[in-house]
Amino acid sequence: MNVWNVFSLAGGLAMFIFGMNLMSDGLKLVAGSYLKKILEKLTQNRILGMLVGAGLTALIQSSNAMCVMVVGFVNAGVMQLERSVGILMGAKIGTTITGQLIAFDIGRVAPLIAFVGVAVTMFVKKQKAKNIGQIITSLGVLFIGLDTMKVAMSPLKDEPWFQDLLTQFSNPILCVLIGIIFTVIIQSASASVGVLQTLAVAGVMTNFSQMFYLMLGMNIGASVAPLLASIGGRKDAKRVAIIVALFESIGMVLFVVATQLFPGIFDLIQGTSTDPSRQIANANSLFNIITVLVLLPCATYLVKISKKIVPGEDVKEATSLFYIDESGYQSGTVLIGQIDKEVERMFKMVKTNIEASTKVYYGKMSITREEFDENEATIDFLNKAIVDSLIRANEMVLTEQEALHAGNLYHIVTDLERIGDHAENVLGYAAHLKEEKKQFTDKALKDLKQLSEAIYEIYDNALLYFKEQGEDLYHEIYDQENKIDKLVEKMRSRNVKRLSKSKCGASQGLYYNEILVDLERVGDHALNIANACGKYYIDDDDDDQEGN
Repeated sequence: MNVWNVFSLAGGLAMFIFGMNLMSDGLKLVAGSYLKKILEKLTQNRILGMLVGAGLTALIQSSNAMCVMVVGFVNAGVMQLERSVGILMGAKIGTTITGQLIAFDIGRVAPLIAFVGVAVTMFVKKQKAKNIGQIITSLGVLFIGLDTMKVAMSPLKDEPWFQDLLTQFSNPILCVLIGIIFTVIIQSASASVGVLQTLAVAGVMTNFSQMFYLMLGMNIGASVAPLLASIGGRKDAKRVAIIVALFESIGMVLFVVATQLFPGIFDLIQGTSTDPSRQIANANSLFNIITVLVLLPCATYLVKISKKIVPGEDVKEATSLFYIDESGYQSGTVLIGQIDKEVERMFKMVKTNIEASTKVYYGKMSITREEFDENEATIDFLNKAIVDSLIRANEMVLTEQEALHAGNLYHIVTDLERIGDHAENVLGYAAHLKEEKKQFTDKALKDLKQLSEAIYEIYDNALLYFKEQGEDLYHEIYDQENKIDKLVEKMRSRNVKRLSKSKCGASQGLYYNEILVDLERVGDHALNIANACGKYYIDDDDDDQEGN
């Protein structure tokens, strides 16, 4: 084996891994945000969750990606820890489809497949067709890479030093460790198993038991990605990653013990096919399917063990991100979901401050001034942190719908931050009145209470509309904003009359007018939030139109 074989091997491996990543990205673009919706709605039942996990992983061709997504969704509070176990186990079955696909030796037609995919990508204008073209291209590149590796590695079977090296790997645990290390390096169990299949087809490795134990290690190595993704996340996110590692490790121990006690298991697996590549693919499938069958009934105990390893509850500083973590930056779909949860958190904090700043006039302030200031500081922090995350999201692979939603979120968080500022202004006027030992008249406070309640209502509806758009709800928000404008005009007129009749002083009248300005702006920003969601729009002539 010469230096050119080494170069070909490196290039083939690069094309293979690139093809797999490209295919995974293309499949995620085609599946889009449906992944999140399916994972949210179809995982109540453990067995159904397992089937969903297997199906979605087979679709996106990456158990790492699926497990990282689950870590992200659990961290965002979108999915409960207990409901994630079935999906995680199913993901391990779904990823074995890649090995079965690789076992079909279509290296000869791979260049044609890549050509067709590139042609579709270049000459078809529709984005969905381009995404499908990307998938076809990646499939061709993947098999070209495999074929290149096979040719490059063929001379190794005649190299005495390499065969002597293989004889040193007779210890099953050593093989498992090598499999783990190799997968950690290339960050994909499917790619690792694919390389192993290529070695078998090229005749470089012929000892099936060695390859079997390497394959076990490669599966464990895949659990490193979720562990890394959970760093800095909530405790439940860390527990998800631990469950993945436990699943693979327990399965490995079971199969090492079983094959040591009953070596005939190797003959049974080899008997499933005469093709060495298919034998490894079948071994990988059987390992994951049997491990799932054994451990799925024990899912509750896996959760309990993970809670023993990571005890306690989350305690985070207010001025920190609760839901966005490293797992989000592995998947655009996950990151957008995490950002949504942070925006909802921002919504709630702003609402708390709006209520506190207005009720101080006609009722009892619902929180202390210190809590109010802490909320305001967190709102400002979230505004900047969410925008930073949105910038990073735009650099990732997003569906058209996700990219549009990310753009809308820029406007939404800006409006929320400004509402928070208006609440701060309103509370500030109360402090000035207290310093001057003055107060509003009963009629002025009655009007202020009516306006405040209208503000609470439009704000709550804006939050509902953010979560799920509906034409009727949008019309309600639009009408509420008009009513607020009219109510403010009436209150201004009454304020002027009170001033003219000397029922209140100039400073009270000035503060009252400033409060009206701030609360009217809150209504405007609530309507802006609804408009930013981008589904419906009403023009100045009140003609209903479907938005873009």
